[in-house]
Amino acid sequence: MVRIETATADDTEEAAAVLAEAFAADPVIARFVPPTASRREQRLRGMFRGAVRAAGPANVDIARDDAGGGEILGVAVWRAPEGGAGPVGALAALGSALAALGPRGVLLLGRYNRALRPHVPEEPHWHLEDIGTRAAARGLGVGRALLTHRLAIVDDSGRPAVLEATTPASRRLYERFGFAAAAEPDSGPLSGAAVMVRPA
Repeated sequence: MVRIETATADDTEEAAAVLAEAFAADPVIARFVPPTASRREQRLRGMFRGAVRAAGPANVDIARDDAGGGEILGVAVWRAPEGGAGPVGALAALGSALAALGPRGVLLLGRYNRALRPHVPEEPHWHLEDIGTRAAARGLGVGRALLTHRLAIVDDSGRPAVLEATTPASRRLYERFGFAAAAEPDSGPLSGAAVMVRPA
């Protein structure tokens, strides 16, 4: 049985580890932390630690294994329409990103985010920054449960939601939840990612 709950600050390290495992082979993430990078797992954890901190605990959902002692099986990191953890959280996230990605990686991440802007709604919206599960939990509906939980909150807010799908399988999952491709760049920082929007 999987239980979805809001993360606490104490969940940051385990949530970052789950996301690092989930995105280890992701083609878009590989641009920021190449597969040949030294200390790659540690750097991925640092990158996702920064993402979790920047979002703030209220915008991070975790799926716990009720039968397995409460281990985190999946994590979804959202940026809310009103922002994340505030200036202190943003500074902590920048420090984590710089340590994990180095100056070159932070510049690439900045280019990626700038390339994303023209494809997202101008109105305030939810942004699914990252969602992933442990390898052992894939195919068990953990991602679906995480999406169902937060999209109920999104619907209540009356705001659209945005995400980037980096694999065909993730794109199919998101389409089942009402997301549609808004852009599919074949070059530049967003190449390989489908920008998807779910209307309010």
